[in-house]
Amino acid sequence: MQTIISQIDYEIRLVRYLLSNRFLRTENGKLVTSRSISDESVGFETEDSLCREWLLSIYNSYHFYSGFETLELCHQYIKSTNYENKLYRIVQFNNQFYAVVYENAQHQQVIGKELSYFTKNNMFLCAKRPPSNLMIKDRNKIPPIPLIYYELHAFDPTLIIYQLHVESNLYMEVPILEAFEYAVLLGISFKDIWYVCDTPHAIAHNRALLNLYFSQGHNLTLFGKYSKAIAINPFQRLVYLQKGRIKHFQMDVENPHSLQRIIPYREVRRLQENMRTRPVHFEDSQQPLKEKHILRQTSKV
Repeated sequence: MQTIISQIDYEIRLVRYLLSNRFLRTENGKLVTSRSISDESVGFETEDSLCREWLLSIYNSYHFYSGFETLELCHQYIKSTNYENKLYRIVQFNNQFYAVVYENAQHQQVIGKELSYFTKNNMFLCAKRPPSNLMIKDRNKIPPIPLIYYELHAFDPTLIIYQLHVESNLYMEVPILEAFEYAVLLGISFKDIWYVCDTPHAIAHNRALLNLYFSQGHNLTLFGKYSKAIAINPFQRLVYLQKGRIKHFQMDVENPHSLQRIIPYREVRRLQENMRTRPVHFEDSQQPLKEKHILRQTSKV
């Protein structure tokens, strides 16, 4: 895999890109998003301060795993599966290739060289390879919020998506705007960040940050509170509980009116091997030096 750019260079590139596509804008030197994230319950924090904290947290929220070395090897894997080849797209990111299925919120797969992610029963699980008998439910696909694609684009502006051309049985490049949800799903499999939800301020503060990624009706930090969690990782659909316990929770991403649910205890051990095992770390985003770089770049663009 190619070398990932430095954090400061990444943040500069990301801010420029978000300003160019109007996800961010500046007003009198302050940052504002196209999706309003602040409200009265956040207390004395402004949207500008929330934006800057969010921008400083993105780089370390990504944890990459290897894809296939070549397009041919990725295609070879796809041909070996029990699923229709036309369901897959191949995403080329950072000179690696990932097989991705995004039929709807109930049927998703991301396959790398030695690690894969898949949805099952409204959970996001990992394994060396997805099961060969995942249910394909007939349900409309709702396009996701594109923010994670923007974040991936700042890591690798040359990201490409390929689709199978039935007549030639070859994968051909497709316009990003026609398939960006496949890049979003790949990014979700990389994204691993915890949001504290054990105090009223943390609930309101982190709810504002999560409004950038999810429909506001999900109320993820409030769900964490009522689950007696210390923190929540909505991208991996995990909660961090007392005594260091981690559990999956079920979430219908496309339906904010559907209640989230922690899985019953009897299922916890059965799914233990399908959970990310990285150490839990709550980021301290107060980094004044890097904030100066962001301030300088936003004033230039």
